[in-house]
Amino acid sequence: MVVRIVIAGESQCKAFAEICLVADHLSKKLPDFRYERIEKPVLEWNAWMYKINQKNKWHHSGSPLVWKELLATGSKPFYIGGGPEFLDYCYSYYKFDVFMAPARYENLVLNYRQYNKKIKQESKFHIDVEFEMEENTVKNTFSVCISGSGNPITMHLISELLEMSSSEKGIYKVYIYDHRCSSSFMELVERECSFIETNYAAKVVKYVDKIGLALTNTDVLIILDHVPFSPEQSIGGWLYENKKIMHNIAQMINASASSKMKIILPNLGPACYNATVLSESLTHICKNNIVIATSDLGMEVTPIIAKIAEIPMRNMFCPPVWGFVGVNHLVDINNSIHKYNEFYPFNRYKKVKNSSLCIGSLTPQMRTIEYLIFFDESLWIKVAEEKTKSLDSACLNKSIAILDLLKSWLVDENPEEIITLGVHCDGSFGLDFDGYFSQPCRLNNGKWRPFKNYMLPKTPHMTLSYLLRMAKFTMTLEKNDLPRIIPRKICICKRKQYVKKNVWY
Repeated sequence: MVVRIVIAGESQCKAFAEICLVADHLSKKLPDFRYERIEKPVLEWNAWMYKINQKNKWHHSGSPLVWKELLATGSKPFYIGGGPEFLDYCYSYYKFDVFMAPARYENLVLNYRQYNKKIKQESKFHIDVEFEMEENTVKNTFSVCISGSGNPITMHLISELLEMSSSEKGIYKVYIYDHRCSSSFMELVERECSFIETNYAAKVVKYVDKIGLALTNTDVLIILDHVPFSPEQSIGGWLYENKKIMHNIAQMINASASSKMKIILPNLGPACYNATVLSESLTHICKNNIVIATSDLGMEVTPIIAKIAEIPMRNMFCPPVWGFVGVNHLVDINNSIHKYNEFYPFNRYKKVKNSSLCIGSLTPQMRTIEYLIFFDESLWIKVAEEKTKSLDSACLNKSIAILDLLKSWLVDENPEEIITLGVHCDGSFGLDFDGYFSQPCRLNNGKWRPFKNYMLPKTPHMTLSYLLRMAKFTMTLEKNDLPRIIPRKICICKRKQYVKKNVWY
């Protein structure tokens, strides 16, 4: 049987370039010597090597990594080692000895990369090794990491994620992490979840005390960490505290996560502000891989609007949400889509009574709900009153928004589906803002992008330009800007009475 040598390493590793040169020389001199080369960027190397070690039960560290395998389907890889072990292997099998002088091969890394690039351009088809093919194929299983899992939303998320783990295409691992919670509590959550039946023999929910270990093997990161607003705090101070949290998370992502990892932020705290700060701090993750689930704001008002318009809730879609969510936003009620059936009678309907034949046809139609609520001047007052009665459903709505986004992004991709999300602005709708802004989006080649053909908001009380100005203004705030308002009693001696007055400190 023919044996293939597989050499993997970092793109900037000199030892990797040296042994690839040795392998290339042997392949030209020995007709039976075959080798494959896997080159990984420096930022992706540790995560990739972790997966290989897990798969083959190895304990290799550093670059390069060398193994051999038979050129047959299902052959088991045989571990050789690093660079020195590969040179020992070459000497023991082929009596080949080599001395690599450092000065002579100083620019070997750059030259070998240029040579490899030329080979790729000249060849019409480039054949990757088996592990590269596995990464490029459509994944059926995904791992999720929840940071800040002490939040009550986690209970709803884990419940639905475990249900998704029972399907053929779903979640196989859920990492939970929260530095503010005790390890005993998190281990209790892990133990309770282990009793739920899934398709996997190992535990699906796993508690980690260091998030870096989980990020190396994570496909989707859900960030629940945030600082809630307090009336005792200034606006600038509140934003500053959230900024510190995002910077700390960005450091851990830069050190451990894959460049293909997706990041989801729910509508917690200054969500769009946090996403903007996080994206500016990340070094190797695309801005389109960071998304804020903002549709929960539309879910809050959907049953209220259905009640006011006197239509079944199943016949209307969630209204779009615009704005710098977490600071200010607009739920565009007027542009909510109403789905109904339009009746077209046949001629016999007018002529014959009590006919047993079909009297007409029903045609599905869709239009904005504006025609049902346009003349209701007290609409927003009614919405505000009803919202105060349904605060208990906030956590559930936020978790549903995250899970719907996960399913649309990973499990059941539908490029025709339009969802309200906080995404990085690309100039659509006239939003010239270098940050994240909630708007209608559609999935395009695995990336959520603004759907520029969607209707602009029609609400006269708040314009899109105002929301945009507020987003830009918020990003300029410093720590001590916009201090809190403190009610204070000021004595007016002449009238001998106290007058309450708001004073800025």
